[in-house]
Amino acid sequence: MNYRGSHRKLLGNAKAAIMAAIEIYNKPVFQYRDECMVILLLNAWELALKALLSKKKQSIFYPKKRKQPYRTLSWQDALIKARPYFSKDLPFLPIQHNLELLGTYRDNAVHFYNAKDFGVVLYALAQTSIKNFRDLLEQAFAVKLENEISWQLLPLGIRPPIDIITYISGTHSGKMTKAVRQFLSELSEAVDSLKAAGEDTGRLLTVFNVKLESIKKIGDADVVVGVKKAQGTTGPLAVIKTQDPNITHPLRRIDIAGKKNAPGIIKTLHGRPFTSHVFQAIVWKYDLKSNRQYCWQAKEGVLTKYSNDMVTFIKKLSSADVDAALKDYRKHLKSRRKRRKS
Repeated sequence: MNYRGSHRKLLGNAKAAIMAAIEIYNKPVFQYRDECMVILLLNAWELALKALLSKKKQSIFYPKKRKQPYRTLSWQDALIKARPYFSKDLPFLPIQHNLELLGTYRDNAVHFYNAKDFGVVLYALAQTSIKNFRDLLEQAFAVKLENEISWQLLPLGIRPPIDIITYISGTHSGKMTKAVRQFLSELSEAVDSLKAAGEDTGRLLTVFNVKLESIKKIGDADVVVGVKKAQGTTGPLAVIKTQDPNITHPLRRIDIAGKKNAPGIIKTLHGRPFTSHVFQAIVWKYDLKSNRQYCWQAKEGVLTKYSNDMVTFIKKLSSADVDAALKDYRKHLKSRRKRRKS
């Protein structure tokens, strides 16, 4: 018996399951939409994780018990067993919390039948999970999921969905059931634990807005930034939407890297002083100035500010990553000087 299974077949089935989840969710009329989507989404993850274990020559079965049939790992156990094979760019804990929340919904779906507009929370969790799934396939199998999908969809509806920020903050007109309150509290606890561990909460829950916008005004579209608990509250978290860079991107370069007589937030990195040059090399190497999660630049081009996620990103880099950034940045500066002279 092949205890590892075929990673190619498992991967193929994982892709089929994720496509089915997306297709079902996008059907204009489907009465069991959320429940079916979550079942297929978790099944896709289970198959992908087993494909990863199979590729790493690990068994996907539990130990055989006498007079009982062979049993393959649950998605929870497959996830734990696959943890050593997650890349550093794919943080494990946020993904685990995201899947656990989806699993909680799947196992208790009967309690959410009468939860008006709860689907907006499920949508945010599922969309984040699909993004995580896409990154897993690309990093572990060199498979680009987006190449499998045609995105020519019509994001139209008779009634616009309730805004997730309004829903989670509890300010919408619908009355929350006990199950919803418990679920949001669990979500809040997950966010708190990830923040305490310095992990990226964007891998747990990201707010996605589908918005019709004139192509000439696409630069003016709303930006959703951050997930945090409302100040002075102990209940469910509130997701705050804002464009104020003083809140979302409060740091200047000097705040992070510091200067000679005033060290910044990051004083050393892998045993070496964290200087402005090291900071610039990392920002250039990973093109962080073009990523709104980490960097905000004034339209006039005279002010650049960074989010706290920038600090987390830099601290997660390995010593080899920093060395490579410095080496490539030196080559870049040398090449730029030559071009200027010529």
